[in-house]
Amino acid sequence: MARRSRPRVAASARLSSSHRQRETGDRQFVAALARGLAILRCFRLGDRYLGNQEIAKRAGLPKPTVSRLTYTLTRMGFLQHSPTREEYALGPGVLVLGHAYLAAMKVREVARPLMQELADYAQATVALAESDGQRMVIVEICHGSPTYRLRLEVGERVPHNSTALGRAFMAALSDEQREPWFEQLQSELPADKSAQVVEEIKRSLREYEKFGFVFSCGDWSPETFAVGVPLVSADRTHTLGLSCSGPVFDMTRKRLTTEIGPRMLQLRDQIYQAVQGFF
Repeated sequence: MARRSRPRVAASARLSSSHRQRETGDRQFVAALARGLAILRCFRLGDRYLGNQEIAKRAGLPKPTVSRLTYTLTRMGFLQHSPTREEYALGPGVLVLGHAYLAAMKVREVARPLMQELADYAQATVALAESDGQRMVIVEICHGSPTYRLRLEVGERVPHNSTALGRAFMAALSDEQREPWFEQLQSELPADKSAQVVEEIKRSLREYEKFGFVFSCGDWSPETFAVGVPLVSADRTHTLGLSCSGPVFDMTRKRLTTEIGPRMLQLRDQIYQAVQGFF
């Protein structure tokens, strides 16, 4: 499996710019569809209901536009309207799509028992995630400790820049593909923090070149240390991040480097061997 030790993703994995940027100059891009999907993305973990005003704020769209789109999405079953609250909740149509996506992701079925085995051994949490815009979406997670659980569930999103999952994904990009990510980060962060964050990511990438895995030592959560590796499909169209996380008192930098990191590389290779032909 040595040929996969430094995976690179295809050019199609470049950072997606905002829908406003793509609305100009791209005749294939359907702006109305993008706006509708942007509304669905407004719902975050813990959001049961959102009103048009809050949706407009989060999506960056005019309220009249949001009103028409939420009406249409309700008619299509992707939103549910509460007349008493005058607000919207996600509808069953979203769940159908999510279930279909997970069911078609055969790598999860293969990876799950292997991830659980490592989680039990390390007394830690092993997670698998896929990139979605500026975030990584958890697609599988296994807990191995009775006292420590990373408080994440399938479907939740975490940042690229500070997590082992996100840094593992970025490690699989070429220098050219990473540049838009850095530009986007710098545009979103305060000027006094952006340079530091970019340097932390670049340091993590240098460590990947040295060890074959990336670290997140308190960068996402002060109580959590983690190590991650990328998982790239055979046709190089899909890139996942695979991480192992634990409490700082147990997942020391030394343990991550000498024990857990090498086992993550073994886990990656076991998954590659098991999914040949359909990932």
